[in-house]
Amino acid sequence: MEQRLRMLLIDNGQEHLLKIYNRLAPAQQAALCEDLQQIDVHQLRELRALFTKQQTEHPPEPVFAPVPVTRFPPNDPERARCIAIGEEYLRRGRIALFLVAGGQGTRLGFEGPKGCFPITPVKGKPLFQLFAETIRALQHRYQTVLPWYIMTSRDNHALTDAFFKQHQYFGLDPAQVWLCRQQDVPSLDLMGRLILSPEYRIFKNPNGHGGSIQALATSGALADMARRGIDEVFYFQVDNPLVKIADPLFIGVHVDGRAQMSSKVVTKSDPHERVGIIGLINGRLGCIEYSELSPEQAAARTPNGELLFSSANIAIHMINRRFIEQLATDPAVRLPFHCARKNIPALDPETGAPQTICGIKFEMFIFDALGFAQRSCTLAVERDEEFAPVKNRTGPDSPETARAALMRLHRSWLRAAGCDIPESVAVEISPLFALDAEEFSTKFVPPAQWAAPLYIE
Repeated sequence: MEQRLRMLLIDNGQEHLLKIYNRLAPAQQAALCEDLQQIDVHQLRELRALFTKQQTEHPPEPVFAPVPVTRFPPNDPERARCIAIGEEYLRRGRIALFLVAGGQGTRLGFEGPKGCFPITPVKGKPLFQLFAETIRALQHRYQTVLPWYIMTSRDNHALTDAFFKQHQYFGLDPAQVWLCRQQDVPSLDLMGRLILSPEYRIFKNPNGHGGSIQALATSGALADMARRGIDEVFYFQVDNPLVKIADPLFIGVHVDGRAQMSSKVVTKSDPHERVGIIGLINGRLGCIEYSELSPEQAAARTPNGELLFSSANIAIHMINRRFIEQLATDPAVRLPFHCARKNIPALDPETGAPQTICGIKFEMFIFDALGFAQRSCTLAVERDEEFAPVKNRTGPDSPETARAALMRLHRSWLRAAGCDIPESVAVEISPLFALDAEEFSTKFVPPAQWAAPLYIE
């Protein structure tokens, strides 16, 4: 090992890697040295200091408080005014889309990127296709182009790229689809040491959805947005097939409020739902993790009987482009890392034997950016219309519940158009036919004879 790398390890408390290095084959040594050369020493020291601080310091219990949310009755003139603002921004090409899609489908029993998972109830369209068709329909409606930036990870970048190319970008212009890969950060063991994986590499983990800020900056996506005249970015995550992409109401509320970052929320289903809450943490806007609320706080209610902490975060945001640039470049508003204990596959530095250890993974969270926003809006929307996450293989928040939610939504459109479809009939309406109930009602002509399952495009 060259002297510079050797001193890097010694100066940063990583001498354990020298012990195992001498037992490695030349190819394994070369791979380990390649990883060590890529280590950001300043970041490594920050991560070790963060872990040490968490171990030794015990800050006082945070003070939580709810935040006011914006709700619109269907015929509220303010709602119509905000929609008009959002639609104008869409027509003028000032909106970009940003999808966080770094995850794999492992928890769903699926090999490959989660965005490739088949989700629609009749055609089995993958999530990426469902989103792409929605974007095509929006572009047709507003006669615009919606640049689509997609954050991938080390594990799924090449597969995601190949998937889009294989399917000709689902009818989108390849020039409007931009993949940007999130960075990895080293994990540490409980002694603050780098971990050697069973592949004889430094063990790293993706830096979380908050890493999207860095990914947009380092990939050139932010500069591309500026060239295109983009002002606002619609942020969403890959596991929600009900997301209303580039919702003009949300855009309008955000723009009208001159907000730097805004959030959509749904009403928490019950006190025990495992979902974060948009609220105040020590007087600062952020996301309160469900595990941070005491049972008494989670069950607390307002005088009218509603849950006090009810604004469930559904990971849909509007973010001002210049605010993203500030987050990416200004150390004063940099997103913090969070550390979590996880089981990690590793090699024993003394014996070289494979083992599973308890280690520390570090991630950043996008909702921490809310605490740096001088202005923010929180819009409450209907869960049945906008939130059906796909996180588990079975049970709640699974493909089964997401498909059922899609069918319930589309059946409601059919009923509004005067057609009542039996619950036993699978229903799917393509976004290329209609984006919402209003558009569906103007275009749908009931066929003389029904066929099951029912697919409308």
